[in-house]
Amino acid sequence: MGNSQAYPVFRSTSATEAFALAQRLRALMSWSKPTVRVAAELLRAEDVRRMTKVLPDAYYYDADGDPFDPGRPSQEYRADTLPRADEELKALFPIFVDVDMPVNTVERSFVSALGTGPATIDWEGVWPDGPGPDLRANTKCEGVQAVFHTDDADWERPAADHTVFVHMTKFGNLPRAQWLAAQVGARVLGDPVTGW
Repeated sequence: MGNSQAYPVFRSTSATEAFALAQRLRALMSWSKPTVRVAAELLRAEDVRRMTKVLPDAYYYDADGDPFDPGRPSQEYRADTLPRADEELKALFPIFVDVDMPVNTVERSFVSALGTGPATIDWEGVWPDGPGPDLRANTKCEGVQAVFHTDDADWERPAADHTVFVHMTKFGNLPRAQWLAAQVGARVLGDPVTGW
């Protein structure tokens, strides 16, 4: 997508509330990709077990983004090939999962399966035109993102809460971000950060 400017528009200690607001924003899009990206850093054995039930066919990776055993074919990195014992799983932490899925198939379950590590749900699309020349749609770098256990669009900085971002073109558009946030009863909470 290039680099977007991501405006934080909602922050909560409730992952469910952040997800619900992100869903309301996504419903405003005039067009959205038929897939959603879900990604998480898994830090505990119970987190891995919950997530592999939600994403059994996804690939799981080590901290460098590499499959655990480069000598095996890639299908061997699915959930069913991960160790079952807690101690064996701990030796692999952190474990990452990052997958595109059809929209409205796993998002709610993904949020329910979240552990303590950072995670993201990304919906790419096009925001609608708003009233006025500053609120025109752009077809690049737009979308909505809910990040969990982080306040950073790159989900690299841990936090106790969860944040929703609206992504705009790489040039940003504060009036448009403010207008979109207002449509769902939210507001821009600060300066934009580099997004996708």
